[in-house]
Amino acid sequence: MLNTAIVNLGCPKNEVDAEKLAFLLNENGFFLVEPDKAEIIVVNTCAFIQPAIEEAIDTILEMAEFKQHRCRCLVVSGCLPQRCGAELANEIPEIDLLFGVADWDRIVPAIRDFNSRQKPGSPRNLVGRRDYSQCHAIPQLVTPPAACAYLKIAEGCDNRCTYCMIPMIKGRQQSVPSGLLLAQARRLAEEKGIQEINLVAQDLTAYGSDLEEETEFCDLLEKLCEIPGIGRLRLLYAYPGRITPRLIELIRSREQICNYIDIPIQHINDRILAAMGRRERGDAIRHTLILLKESIPDLYLRTTVMVGFPGESAAAFLELQELVSSGLFDYLGAFSFWPEEGSPAARLPDQVPQPLKEERLAVILETQKEITRRRLKAEIGRTRRVLVEGLSPESDLLLAGRTDFQAPAIDGTTYITEGDTRVGELVDVEIHDSHEFDLFARIPGNDQ
Repeated sequence: MLNTAIVNLGCPKNEVDAEKLAFLLNENGFFLVEPDKAEIIVVNTCAFIQPAIEEAIDTILEMAEFKQHRCRCLVVSGCLPQRCGAELANEIPEIDLLFGVADWDRIVPAIRDFNSRQKPGSPRNLVGRRDYSQCHAIPQLVTPPAACAYLKIAEGCDNRCTYCMIPMIKGRQQSVPSGLLLAQARRLAEEKGIQEINLVAQDLTAYGSDLEEETEFCDLLEKLCEIPGIGRLRLLYAYPGRITPRLIELIRSREQICNYIDIPIQHINDRILAAMGRRERGDAIRHTLILLKESIPDLYLRTTVMVGFPGESAAAFLELQELVSSGLFDYLGAFSFWPEEGSPAARLPDQVPQPLKEERLAVILETQKEITRRRLKAEIGRTRRVLVEGLSPESDLLLAGRTDFQAPAIDGTTYITEGDTRVGELVDVEIHDSHEFDLFARIPGNDQ
């Protein structure tokens, strides 16, 4: 039995990949440990933008230090090898094996082969084609007492946003057949006790458009709602142009679907949206946002916006700022444009100076911070259902959980200050305080 560590970087979609790899390793006699105790270390990487590449390289070099001790095989997988595997092989000789974004089923045999032969030399670049069909059925290893999990319903992307490298790295959209997704969801709920499933893809609402069977995202969503044991379904990364009346009605009417949706709009100015290669225009985006808010009582809406895109004038930025100031968004993530090498947007004229990007980013974030603060303060006195996830990292006297409008890792935490319950339970709590992005609550009639 070989001690093996997985170091995962990047988004929730990468987390799913790491859990699938963990399942394969566990099923084949590998023992999962921390890197300092590992004979084999796998670094699963992100390469969306240059800062992510730099983080990945720093992590690879950090893990390479363990080769002076126990580690005898350093594996790098995911987006970075897919994007520049040959360059990695040449520049970091400490790497023994390189795999791409669709190679999960090939990693275990390759590690065994390497371990038996122990051949020295340059890294073996085993990056394969971006064909995910062999990966879809691999289960995820979710370790207890986990209360929530991600379910990736598609890989790749057919959108052609001019700033984004995902289609180049991941390829065209490949939706997971619905039967496999339903089986994965049942396993998570029935065997692993997962209460909350967060649906992820580059674009949820494009699901099924590439499948031979006639399947839409709403068809999948309805079937997921019928699986016993799933307390919550959360929708992450839905594009505004594909929000249909049927989807709105499902969110409104199905108890399992969180009153929460993440819609990355990126901008609101028509000229900037066109330059970004986005399909939607400002009026259509506004219409969709307002329709969602009017149709679904108490909906929490999250978005992502980009400032400093080439050609973003003061007037274009003001248009974006005014939309954010309107209060339509309850949560917002923002980032400044990065001229990613190889992207069409990096070659556009009228690049915005970095200091101005940072200034605009600060304005947007500060504007939204006050809106979110007010929205959460309005929760005081209300009863909400919280998914309990464990003891607070701040204090072992507090339990920590999330309401249905708090997505994992990005939207804050609800701390239970009075009462007791078990990890993985959905319990009703009374909100009695808020602070920035967090809430504080008590379990009524269940004092400690």
